[in-house]
Amino acid sequence: MTTESVPELATEDLVIALLQALCHEPVISLAKIGKQMNLRRSQLERLLLLLGENESWGGMGYLTQSEQRGRAVILLTQKGKDLCASMAN
Repeated sequence: MTTESVPELATEDLVIALLQALCHEPVISLAKIGKQMNLRRSQLERLLLLLGENESWGGMGYLTQSEQRGRAVILLTQKGKDLCASMAN
């Protein structure tokens, strides 16, 4: 039994893909974006640390995590919204 492996994208490509997804849909559940991007939970958590608002880890501040109707979601901060606006121009 053989399984085809999906090539892993570079971190930069994942960052761009996640930000583009959030530019189109400003609030996304963690489960949905993980499935949509075919990411393991650990990969998604690393991206969230990199792009999030986490002073102790030095995140970039483009997104934040929240809970809506009992579901963990990510959403853009104002800095993230500004980035999306500049990418659209």
